Amino acid sequence: MAKKKKKNIADGSGDMDPIKLPDQKKIRALNTETRRGSVINQYADSLFSTDKSRHQGSFERAIQYEDPGRNLTLVPDEEEEEEEEDITEYAAREIPKATGLNRGVKLGNQYVRKKTIVIWCIVAVSFLLFMMFAFPPIFTDDNENSEVLYDKNVFEKMGMTEFKAYASTHYSVNSEKAFSSEKMENYRVVKLSFTARNLSPFKVEIPKFVVSKVDPLYEDKIAYVSSGSVDDSGNDIPVTVPAFSSKKIEIEVLVNVVDIDERQFNDALSSMIISTKGMTKNVLGMKIPCVPYFIFVSDNLSLSFNKV
Repeated sequence: MAKKKKKNIADGSGDMDPIKLPDQKKIRALNTETRRGSVINQYADSLFSTDKSRHQGSFERAIQYEDPGRNLTLVPDEEEEEEEEDITEYAAREIPKATGLNRGVKLGNQYVRKKTIVIWCIVAVSFLLFMMFAFPPIFTDDNENSEVLYDKNVFEKMGMTEFKAYASTHYSVNSEKAFSSEKMENYRVVKLSFTARNLSPFKVEIPKFVVSKVDPLYEDKIAYVSSGSVDDSGNDIPVTVPAFSSKKIEIEVLVNVVDIDERQFNDALSSMIISTKGMTKNVLGMKIPCVPYFIFVSDNLSLSFNKV
């Protein structure tokens, strides 16, 4: 029977596994603290580590720091600091006192600067001066006294040629084409009545009235307008309105009634706008020009050019 050969322990050929040197990488990995999560956790660890804790909560410093995971340099937003003025400077300043026109005057429950009051006074005085010296009288319609002068014959003392020359001198001619007939039955003299109110303390003189506008359909139907009478020498006498009073004013209009009916006759009159010309106010012997006044003939005017 054969004998088994015994293993020599000394030569290292026993049943135990051979001894191996430890892996250095694994040893280093055991000494490295690891945390689960993203790179942000690593950045938080580095920010709140012991050697960096002194920067914790310091918002007044602009510290540049690096994100080790992203290799990005992040810089906090820089805000411009406003210089704060010392409150003691305001306390030390003396508030200037209002002087002159900047001083306040108590009106009721509030104070108003003298400068504002002066401006109000100037505006009020200017308006009063305008009313006194330049504002014209106010005209209102008096349709009840307006009428057609059927018995007035403009050709009684002169023919058409002489009458046209006289009208151009003494009246305000609107259209020469309206003088197209030498027969009086083709014309009507209309008296338009108005009331003039003078609100100023000075006498008003109106030398002439003119036609400012008329419907183009009846442009050649309105011959002239007249209001001033003449003296024995043939000179025009202007219409006068005394101070702070009212006066009735009559304006004569010569209308050519050829080929028009009564409705057109009234439309021609109501389409007119009559204005003053050369109006003045007598102030201490001086004649001061006034603003022209425009008279709109009333649409309620109803006249008949045929004698009833």
